[in-house]
Amino acid sequence: METNGKKILVVDDEQDIVSVISKVLTKCGYDTITAADGLEGIAKAQSELPDLILLDNLMPNMNGLAALEGLKALEETKDIPVIMVTVLADEDNVNNAIKNGAIGYVIKPFERDVLLEKINNILECKYSPNI
Repeated sequence: METNGKKILVVDDEQDIVSVISKVLTKCGYDTITAADGLEGIAKAQSELPDLILLDNLMPNMNGLAALEGLKALEETKDIPVIMVTVLADEDNVNNAIKNGAIGYVIKPFERDVLLEKINNILECKYSPNI
């Protein structure tokens, strides 16, 4: 698997989750950046311009859905693909995330291989929201 130094931003307030995801991504050759809430996530996305964002929904200061809306409203981050990674499994949350621009939805607790497959598919396909 060729990652070409792809950069992934992990936005989650649970340090254990951030640690596990970062470790898995690093082992697979991805560069990882982390943020603890939606506000920090938006700021890091603007400054680092990652290739992909993994975004939790239940966080302090700004939840993931609000952060997703903020990311999609900014010129420099609107085209960055976002996968929601959250415990919220109900249909309304999934539909709201997709309607607001998320291109994937992974429910915690997740299988490592399921998450990696989604990430790899998105990054290998040279995702473009205009297709």
